[in-house]
Amino acid sequence: MQRSHLVLTLCSALLLACGGAPADPGPKADSQGDAKTDTKADAKTDTKADATVGADADAKAEADTKADAKADADAKTVEPVATTPPGTDDPAADSGTPEDTAEPAADSAGDSAGDAKAPSPEDEAKAKADAIKALLDEVKNKRTKDKRADEALAEAEAAGAEASDLAKAAMSRGDKLLGTDQERARKYYEWARDKDTKYPDPVFALAKMAVLTGDTTVTIELLEEVKKRKGKKLLKKVGYDPLFEVVKDDPKVQALMR
Repeated sequence: MQRSHLVLTLCSALLLACGGAPADPGPKADSQGDAKTDTKADAKTDTKADATVGADADAKAEADTKADAKADADAKTVEPVATTPPGTDDPAADSGTPEDTAEPAADSAGDSAGDAKAPSPEDEAKAKADAIKALLDEVKNKRTKDKRADEALAEAEAAGAEASDLAKAAMSRGDKLLGTDQERARKYYEWARDKDTKYPDPVFALAKMAVLTGDTTVTIELLEEVKKRKGKKLLKKVGYDPLFEVVKDDPKVQALMR
């Protein structure tokens, strides 16, 4: 035992003299293995980290691209609203808002249109005369129904037709109806007589109708009315018109013809 112990002591001394105790191969191998494992783990970790960072960068870049595209689209949509390029003077800034500027123009246009449409007094008078003439022409037309003729007379009178013109239109209608319907003709003769108290023609027409019936008294009365209305030319016809043969020698009629 002492010898073995001595051998071990000498071996130890020798080892110490040579530079220390020999390295334990077991732990060293484990350390290298651990180092390799750590290195691989760190490499994998770094790779994953790089991949994650890269993916985040790509996602961020894509988001930025979409944001830029949206901003461009918004800019394009808003851009047409601007009526004045940047850096130039805006006329609306000096002359007021577009509404303030447009309103006087609209009023001016309305005034101009009103002035253009306003007829002159001469045009109004002509239009009135034309309307009255058209109504009286309806009255004179034999084909016009009596109801419409009466309405046309009333409309013409309301439009400002003179009493003499109304009476002449009714007289003309009576003359056209006399050959076919004496009663209808009488109606318009009487209307004309009453409408214009200075007009002798319808009264003379009524006298002719009266003499045809043999009513000499009414005939003479009507001829006297013609005299009052200054129808001298009409009374001269009594002397040579065969219709008045039965009354022309009457002293009253003779006095009327003088």
